Amino acid sequence: MGGMVRDWRAHAESSELAKLVEKLRPNELQVWLDSATPRLPETVRLNPSRNDSEWTKKQLLDMGAIPIEWFTGPGGAYQLPWEKSRCPDEKLKKKIQILHATGRITQQESASMMPVQALDIQPGHRVLDLCAAPGSKTTQIAEALNGEGLIVASEPNPGRANNLVSNVQRVGHLNIVVTREDGRHFPRVPEPGFDRILVDAPCTGTGTTRKNTDVWAKWKPHHGEQMARLQVSILSRGALLLKPGGRMVYSTCSIDPAENENVVESILNRFPWLSLAGIDRSQMFPGLTTRTGLTESTEECIRVWNDENNGSGFFIAIFQQCEEDQESARSTRAHPRNIGVEPVPMQPRPAHNKDLKLGDSDQLKLFEEWGIDSSGLSMWSRGHTVHLSTESIKEWLWLSPRLTSKHQLYPGKHWYPLRVLQAGQPVWTLRRGSNRMVSKSLPSVGSRVTNYRIEIERSLLMQLLEGDEPGRSTLENQFQVIRDGGLILDCEGEMIPAWIGGRLSLMVSDSERDVLKWKME
Repeated sequence: MGGMVRDWRAHAESSELAKLVEKLRPNELQVWLDSATPRLPETVRLNPSRNDSEWTKKQLLDMGAIPIEWFTGPGGAYQLPWEKSRCPDEKLKKKIQILHATGRITQQESASMMPVQALDIQPGHRVLDLCAAPGSKTTQIAEALNGEGLIVASEPNPGRANNLVSNVQRVGHLNIVVTREDGRHFPRVPEPGFDRILVDAPCTGTGTTRKNTDVWAKWKPHHGEQMARLQVSILSRGALLLKPGGRMVYSTCSIDPAENENVVESILNRFPWLSLAGIDRSQMFPGLTTRTGLTESTEECIRVWNDENNGSGFFIAIFQQCEEDQESARSTRAHPRNIGVEPVPMQPRPAHNKDLKLGDSDQLKLFEEWGIDSSGLSMWSRGHTVHLSTESIKEWLWLSPRLTSKHQLYPGKHWYPLRVLQAGQPVWTLRRGSNRMVSKSLPSVGSRVTNYRIEIERSLLMQLLEGDEPGRSTLENQFQVIRDGGLILDCEGEMIPAWIGGRLSLMVSDSERDVLKWKME
């Protein structure tokens, strides 16, 4: 084993990446290597929107988790006493997995939590996540918004976009819209544009040696220059979508100045209405060791090194939109030559049967059927699934008209030209005239349900969790309301979707079933 460690250290020392570090930090290579080669610790973020977040926090603390002090977001973040993906206890490993799968926590590297904290998100903001997959930062944004405002999370790759949808569904927030768009060409949106934009850009990952060991052998100096072109293109689009006074964060998990400082300088030269926000790094990330950018024009940027914070290398730049005489983003305004000229009305393409549509009159009856207060909610449908989102998504992103670059005007009441995969959360599945609630939606809408919500004793829940499904005849004396179809069981505040026909069955995932058993211990 000792020989393997020595061989690995020699391999790292002779890499092109080590040569870059020696150039950036003369005489500090050995110190950096000491922290750039061990495996990362396991870190998680707590979802504060769950009504059992205090229970979840207690479980983490009982496992030996300690708070990450510099993280100031709601819910908190924690470091567990083992290396990433190497929990020595199979029972603890499974518990972490099911807490993540059910949306109570998000397994996320600590440095990856920094960009959202740098955005300084306030409830009510409209936020664009231009490189959103797999979605850990998107869900962190939603937690910071606390149910207000909205997030548009975009990912161009179909497979990664599906991953993003799954992650968004896992945590259950109603104010997230998932789109499949290339960040370099993200479509125009209604006025006034976005308050906050996150560009956690695709990069070479030179700061991720502690989890991606391939970087040691594969990285070459020209790779950063190649990736920088893509990063500049995405940031350039973000610059046009950002409203005056808004903030755009550019971040990479790279230590290469070709991707970081050089990109920032390129954007500042290209867009004179952008500037780097003056920040107090010690206040933004209390207790975290950070360094400035490497050039005079990028001193307001943030560099984080592996050896100074027991994490990955990271880079953050915070751009401010400084057009004080304007009220909306550049991409939402008419070109100066068209001011005073009426835009040409345009018709969006016909809706496709796979598009997310506004709920129809029959679907709207679900509110009444389940006794749900629909205030502040919008309904959408695709196929056999009905979604609910916050009303702000409908009012701003669906109802509002938007200009094109050719001074044409798309009417409201349509997503086009956005390709929307999901708005809010899937709440009902419709089959053969019946419907049932999707279990992942309950943390968001369960408290609004007043019909078909039946209180049960702990003994019955334990019976159901063990797979014993009582027949209808044995339940008639216990339940005042029985129907064929979906209902919600309420056991000591735990809301569980179920189905009743000839028998009573739980409609939950295996992971949620495991959490319920854990709570009933």
